[in-house]
Amino acid sequence: MWLVKWFERTMSSNRHPQTLRRAVTIDGRGLHSNLPCRVTVRPVEQATGIQFLHMPTGTLIPARAEHVNDLSLATTLCRDGIRLSTVEHLLAALAGLEIEHVIVEVDGTELPILDGSAAPWVQALQEAGTRIIPGPRRLIRMLHPVEVRKDGKWMRISPYPGFRLRYTIDFDHPAIGRQTRELTLTPEKFQRELGSARTFCLERDIEFMRSKGLAKGGSLENAVVFSADGPLNETLRFEDEAVRHKMLDLVGDLALLGAPIHGLVEAHAAGHAMHVALVEAILANPSSWTWQEEEEKAHTGRPVFHHGISDAHPLPA
Repeated sequence: MWLVKWFERTMSSNRHPQTLRRAVTIDGRGLHSNLPCRVTVRPVEQATGIQFLHMPTGTLIPARAEHVNDLSLATTLCRDGIRLSTVEHLLAALAGLEIEHVIVEVDGTELPILDGSAAPWVQALQEAGTRIIPGPRRLIRMLHPVEVRKDGKWMRISPYPGFRLRYTIDFDHPAIGRQTRELTLTPEKFQRELGSARTFCLERDIEFMRSKGLAKGGSLENAVVFSADGPLNETLRFEDEAVRHKMLDLVGDLALLGAPIHGLVEAHAAGHAMHVALVEAILANPSSWTWQEEEEKAHTGRPVFHHGISDAHPLPA
């Protein structure tokens, strides 16, 4: 068993930064605004991180925690008064596939919800293909635990030789209840285990959300709706689809670090606000982590690491 786990960790990531081979465009409507939006994800020539470009104004918004503006049932980025909502599913698809350097052109104010999961984004990105950007892939390696807590909810990240998630949700609702899932993330596992898990809500909350101007574009075509008797949708994609979607959201929100991370991430009854709070806590505690550069694997198959990258190499803008 230990050999299988070692193999998963050593094969779980690319050794060089990746971008797309060609641009890909997706059209749809926003979950909360119900407004149309077109998104084009384009390759870049150097390591820039993930950046959003609001086409009508030319405003460039790096996918970084410092630009998070609102976390009401979605992750919203804002810069110079320009807001881009519901970015988490595309971020999850990019991070899950280890595509960390692209520019995302957006012509609206909210990214399309599509089917409520990251699967359509994953499919589009795979059709576009990937190519390597020269140089080693840089990631954050945890040295000490970092934890955030609020109102009985908590998250913690601890040192771990890979990217592992352990997530628990506990809803006072008979159709959901308590669900826990754990996995070490690889691109293959993201696609198989998390990517197609859809966003969800409780039927009893819909009227309230719409009174707040949210979920205007929500339907059974793009969300799982749980009534007291069970899901209103014909079928679930997974028996524990709810906790899997929370993990999908977490992968997207952790991309706001600006670089991939190695650590064990534990979450209990969390959500977007807690996810971003953990990101901010990690960035606020630089002694808890270090830079790591991944190079080509040696002939033994073992990865070769350089540690302790200096502050002269900042996060991509």
